Amino acid sequence: MNAKEFKLWRKANGLSQTGAARKLGLKIRTIQYYEKGKRSDRSVEIPKAVALACFAISCGVEDVDYSEPEGRAVRPDRRDLLTPKA
Repeated sequence: MNAKEFKLWRKANGLSQTGAARKLGLKIRTIQYYEKGKRSDRSVEIPKAVALACFAISCGVEDVDYSEPEGRAVRPDRRDLLTPKA
């Protein structure tokens, strides 16, 4: 994601710079650097984690539930656990 794409993402999602900063957990100044593409005449690269967070927000994901899933994990070498027993 480059600076132009980042700004288009923000506007397409109806976010102000402040709103984007809040949703992404960043400072407003960071958002401004991302949109400008540079900071003090040095280029600023948008981290992949931020680009992925932008994508998630676009898809309606606002938060992540890190609690344990129900049931138990199935190891790849135990596929027999996936087939129902008669």
